[in-house]
Parts: sequence; structure tokens; C-alpha cells
Amino acid sequence: MITVSEERAVDFETTARIATEAFGLKDVSFSAPRMKWLYERGFGQGSAVVAAYDDSKKIGQIVLLHQKVYLDGAPVIATQLIDLFILKAHRSPGLVRRLYEEVERLCEAKQIRVILTLPNAISAPLNARFLKLRPLLSLPVRAGVSLGWPRRKRLRFSDLIKTLSRDQVIERLAGFVTPLGENGLHWDTATLLDRASDPTRDYAIHATSDLLLVSSSRRTRGISHVLLCGFFARPGATVVSGDIRTLIDAACRLWKHHVFVYAGLNNSLPYLPGFALPERLRPPILVQFRDFASPEVSPRLDRFQLIDSDFI
Repeated sequence: MITVSEERAVDFETTARIATEAFGLKDVSFSAPRMKWLYERGFGQGSAVVAAYDDSKKIGQIVLLHQKVYLDGAPVIATQLIDLFILKAHRSPGLVRRLYEEVERLCEAKQIRVILTLPNAISAPLNARFLKLRPLLSLPVRAGVSLGWPRRKRLRFSDLIKTLSRDQVIERLAGFVTPLGENGLHWDTATLLDRASDPTRDYAIHATSDLLLVSSSRRTRGISHVLLCGFFARPGATVVSGDIRTLIDAACRLWKHHVFVYAGLNNSLPYLPGFALPERLRPPILVQFRDFASPEVSPRLDRFQLIDSDFI
């Protein structure tokens, strides 16, 4: 018998194995430690796993990754949909519908106001059909090249997080918490540190007096590059163009790469890094959204970057 319910105790080894099997792609392999980190600590608010079972065997799931979002100066309970999969032998429109119905029920029960997600081509129409999620943002993937050295007079620090103690990282992040008046995901020092603690990745932090950058080294289609995960301005500061260039140069120097990649929206920056790639090379990243309180109104986000998603 097929059942669908919230999974109270997740077996991450089993979940990673069946997720890898369900996606069936040579270059996609799910990590149990990463899933455990992401579901429990990645965004500081925990998660809810809606699982499908065939008797006692798990055959699929969808995850609500809880988040704290501020809209117009007020906190709202939010969640991000991630990791939808069903084993091939069990896929059916009826089971997909049941997973989404349980998601909607949990949102009502937990008084979740906002759902957002960065869907792939398969899940985007399902999100629209079953949960009434609408397109909110289309984020071009931007890339550029750094050939310079960071301006030492501007640069305060540039460090791999794993080389620092927790207290040292907290001290460096302390001046860059997201202001309450900024529409978007809210990060304080502890949650931002947890977000940059993926056990399968390394991250670095770089800062001038007014701007912080979180970066990571990645390799895509054989090209090594620095991923600019997110910029965070000091509350009340006016960021100048030189700060952005200084931090990009510092990140590229630390990771020993010349190419950098960024995707996001950040109204605190005077410009967005790099140049938008043509869609034939990399289609824009879609963000879908639903506000249960105002379903027909799309909010204005001041900031949404890859660090605000499960992509990195």
C-alpha cells in the first residue's frame, strides 16, 4: 500500500541512495552527510520531509526547507521546496498529486506564508499545477575574469572558513547581518556560518569595510571557477564599485582561478558582477513563488542570491 506522510526520522543513507537512483544521471550522486546538514542546519530553521512509502520501503519524497524571510520589515514563515523525486517504478500522476497535497496541508498546519523554489524543467510545471507557484525571478548566470590583485588598502580579510575557529568566523561576519528592512532571506552570523558549512564543500569569506563576499571553488564542464555565492553589505553603508572588484580579485586569488560566476539579485550593489551568459550556454535560473496571504501579488525582493537557495 502506498502512503504519504511527514517523515519524522530520516534515514539519510537510504534517502541519498534512492535519490541517486531516481534521478538516474551519471553526474548526479546524492551525499548522505550533505542531505543531513542541509535538512537539519543548512538554513537554520530545519525542514519537513514529505515521504512516499510502499509499505515500509521509501520510494520518494519532497522536502520543505524552512527559512526566515523578511517582507516590508516584518518576518514571515517561509519554506523552499527541494529534492522532489520518485523511484521510476512507482511514478504516477496520482502519487505526485498526493505529495503536493501533503505539502499544502503542512504549510497550512505550520502557518507557512511563503513558498519559493528554484525548479528544474520537470518540477516547474508540477509546482505551478499542484501548488499554484508563479514565476517571480529569472536570474541570468553571469561570468567574468579576474586578472588583477586585490587592493590591500580596501581588503580587511580573505580567509578559508575551515582555517578559522567558529568564534573567529562569527567575529568576521558580525557586521554584515542582513537588515530587517531588506526584503529577502534573513541571515544572522550563526545561520550564515551554518549555511557555509556544507560538509562536501569548502567556502571562503572576504570583506572590505562595507561589503562581505562568500565564495567557493567549483568546476563546471571542465572549467574551474570561483562561485560568488553571495554579497552582503554592511547595514547603512553605501557600497562602491571598487569594493566589488577588490573582493572578486581576492576570491580568485585565494582559490587560484581567473574565472568567476555569479547569479542573483542584490540591490545594495552598484552593479552586478560579470556579464550575463547567452541562454544557449546557460539558461537563466527560474525562481517560483507563492504568498498564501497575497496569492495574486508578487513581492519586491531586494536580494536573492545562490546562497539563498540549495544550489550551492
